[in-house]
Amino acid sequence: MAAKNSVSILYMEDDAGLARLLQRNLQRLGYVVDVVDNGEKGLAMLEGGGYDLVLLDYHMPVCGGMEVLRAMTARGLPPVIMVTGNGNEKIAVEALKLGANDYVVKDVEMGYLELLPMIIEQVLEKEQLVREREQMLHAVRESEERYRKLVELSPDGIAIHQHGKLVFINPNGLEILGAREEQELLGKDLAGIIQPAFRDRHLPGLGLLVEEQEDFPVIEEKFLRLDQTEVDVEVTTLPFTFNNEPAFQLIFRDISERKQAYDRLQYMANFDPLTSLPNRILFFDRLGQTVSHARRYNQMFALLYVDLDRFKPVNDNLGHDVGDMLLREVAGRMTGCIRDADTVARMGGDEFCIILSKIAGKGDAETVAGKIIAALDVDFCLRGHQCSIGASIGISIFPADSDDPQLLLKMADMAMYNAKENGRNRFCLFADQSLMVDQ
Repeated sequence: MAAKNSVSILYMEDDAGLARLLQRNLQRLGYVVDVVDNGEKGLAMLEGGGYDLVLLDYHMPVCGGMEVLRAMTARGLPPVIMVTGNGNEKIAVEALKLGANDYVVKDVEMGYLELLPMIIEQVLEKEQLVREREQMLHAVRESEERYRKLVELSPDGIAIHQHGKLVFINPNGLEILGAREEQELLGKDLAGIIQPAFRDRHLPGLGLLVEEQEDFPVIEEKFLRLDQTEVDVEVTTLPFTFNNEPAFQLIFRDISERKQAYDRLQYMANFDPLTSLPNRILFFDRLGQTVSHARRYNQMFALLYVDLDRFKPVNDNLGHDVGDMLLREVAGRMTGCIRDADTVARMGGDEFCIILSKIAGKGDAETVAGKIIAALDVDFCLRGHQCSIGASIGISIFPADSDDPQLLLKMADMAMYNAKENGRNRFCLFADQSLMVDQ
């Protein structure tokens, strides 16, 4: 990688204090850092060239981080690291989809200032590998002998197949497919290394390559190792000549870690880290789907808004660790009271929402609410402490109360407060808040 004092970074950040702090921190490490306070100015500076990397803040005036990222992706400008606020993991996922190379989350303790230089090094190293790969492939076309030597040193897996059989594979290709020697793979059918679900997409495309003599687009699919375990790969295929006969060159890389990182980000964006229940974002997504399904098939469903009774004294007197344990236990007990097709989500604090899909009538919702109250009425034993809580539950019914999801949620919330005002540890239907059901 190039020396740090020759690496030029453009930092787009509208917070002048943070910008100066990060600029000084990176300059001490030898980087050349320019700062600009909005996206429009940043894009103008990028047009002049000369930057190796861009640090891009999500919140900026004039032209926000996502707008800048879209513009940069379209123009093929330098690699980008997205800088987001704490809790904005979903934004990070979207940024990666749009072409950002990596991301870092600002934290209150400013720990990201120590993390960022490592991320910068990783991104620059990856960019260097990409450039080296492009240079390598250009040299390959000039000389078959040089091609073979360079291919053997490639960080990607490279294979050649002819008449449907593998006739060459480089060392990294062997490693990705779980082989030690070429003989374990040479002569095998190409179809044998492609996971069955992807064969129908990959193999027919080879005929088009022969007819049109164009490169196969880069796609993601699964290969099969020798032990038949699956590996996620990014792969492209292009027409090739091997021993003076038509063939195909397969270039692939293991993207398992990238897929796992993406899956972790998706999980963080949609699930509560404490209870592993769906969070507000996923709850509203499922609520919208449930409303659409119920309208289409003329079905009923119920919303239950659950607020724990006496949770605060437990949390205050026994500590947040015990409070967290209690929330996890509550999540488990409530999940045990519903069907697999239903959803229980944590809305924040000690509040939960439940979607009971496809019910026959309000009696089904009352039955589940009764089960939840009974389940939570049993004492919790947490680190030697006996903890007693309860739950106040409000219920709204689609479409009897409303066919609008936001209004249904508000109605369930109002019914829950009615239950609290009338003695707690009970449930209340929005449709008849005056008739309380004693538990």
